[in-house]
Amino acid sequence: MTAHLEPDLVAQRMSDAGLPPDTLTTRRTALPAAVQDLHRRVLTVIADTGRPPTGPALAADAEALGVDLVGALAALAQAELLFVTHDRVLGGVPFAAASTAHQVSVHGGPTVSANCAVDALGVGAMFRRDSDVRSVDPLSGEPITAFQRGSHWTWHPADTVVFVGSSGDGTITDACCPVINFFSNADNALEYQRRHGLKGEVLSMPEAARAGALVFGDLLAEPTP
Repeated sequence: MTAHLEPDLVAQRMSDAGLPPDTLTTRRTALPAAVQDLHRRVLTVIADTGRPPTGPALAADAEALGVDLVGALAALAQAELLFVTHDRVLGGVPFAAASTAHQVSVHGGPTVSANCAVDALGVGAMFRRDSDVRSVDPLSGEPITAFQRGSHWTWHPADTVVFVGSSGDGTITDACCPVINFFSNADNALEYQRRHGLKGEVLSMPEAARAGALVFGDLLAEPTP
């Protein structure tokens, strides 16, 4: 089971669900280069340690980059790239600010919580590292696993899908992340969509893995001058 699909097709499916796949990268590249670099450093620390950088570490990075820490974090929070409170980072997309059902083990690193199923599938693509994803079907409670080795994905149960959509207007964090989940089969995903009155699309696992790569594959690219 390998996620080799035409990116345009998957991007269209995501757009149909109300989630343009380039949103995060577009928001990041609109920021000053030094702020982009601070963002990249924060995500790398979370991937390496399982925790956001401390206040002193953030202050040192901001000073080295020549940016105002509070202003930079506010800009990153406004762009929905980091979760912050004043000068403290709680998390950063794809990493959640608190524990979630979507657990990702990055090879060579710790286990972290992802905001949603697509975020979980995008972590490995973002860092170019293998990853193990563990989650649960919110309708049935059935455990779901997905393992990435290079460009190859395997998953269990075999009929696992991902629902991508939103509960209405609002930020991606509030309206989309809580409903973008793994399901053990398409029937469960459609029943979940019906019960909650959600707009969205049911993606196969190859499509969902490709969606994760589209959203996060370039997020840590070198800052744009």
